[in-house]
Amino acid sequence: MRARRSDRRRSRLGARVCCAALLAGAGGARADDLLGFYAGGTYGKATVDASTALVSGFGIHSSAYSIVAGWRPIPELAAELQYLDFGHARGTSVYRNSDVPLTNSASRKGEGAFGILYLPTPVVDFYLKAGLAKLHTTALTTVGTCPKGGVCPPLANPPPVDSTGVGAAGGGGVMYRFRRLELRAEYERFAALGGNPYLVTGGFTFTF
Repeated sequence: MRARRSDRRRSRLGARVCCAALLAGAGGARADDLLGFYAGGTYGKATVDASTALVSGFGIHSSAYSIVAGWRPIPELAAELQYLDFGHARGTSVYRNSDVPLTNSASRKGEGAFGILYLPTPVVDFYLKAGLAKLHTTALTTVGTCPKGGVCPPLANPPPVDSTGVGAAGGGGVMYRFRRLELRAEYERFAALGGNPYLVTGGFTFTF
C-alpha cells in the first residue's frame, strides 16, 4: 500500500512538473512573439477642441482615425509613430450675451511620436504612452444674420485659423493578443492651440 501511495505521489508530482514546464514554455513563446516591428490602425471618436476669435474651445465630437507603426525591442517598452486625423467637426452656437448665430467648423491632423510602457499583467497588456505631437489646425467661424429684435452687437467674420504647433501628448490603453494580431483600445490627449483635443479609439496592430 505504501509503495502504491508513493508511486501515486510521484506520478502527481511528475504531472505537475510537466504542466509547469509547458506553461513556462508557452509563456516564453508568448513573450518572444511580443517583440519586433508592428503596424496597424485605429478608429473612433475625437474632440477637435479648437478656437477662433469669437468661439473658444468648441469640442465637437467627430469621427477620427490613426495609423500606427512601432518597434517593441523588449516586452516592457516600445517606441511608436502615429498619424492622427481628428476628423472635421461642424456646429452652431450663439455669440456670448447676444442672439447672433455663429456657424463653426474645425479640423486637426498631424503626427505623433510616443514611448510606451507595458504593465506586467496577465492575459491582456495594459500600457501607458507619452510623447510629442505635431498638429495642424484649421478653424472657421461665420457670423449669421441676427434675428429682428434680438441682441445684436456688430460682428464681422473673424479671420480663419490655420496653424501648426508641437505639444505634449499622452494616454493609455489595453491590448489583447491573438498570435501576431493585437486588438487595442486606447485614450489619448494632446496639448494644442486653442484646447486639449483627445481621441478614444479601437483597432488592431500586427507584429511582423
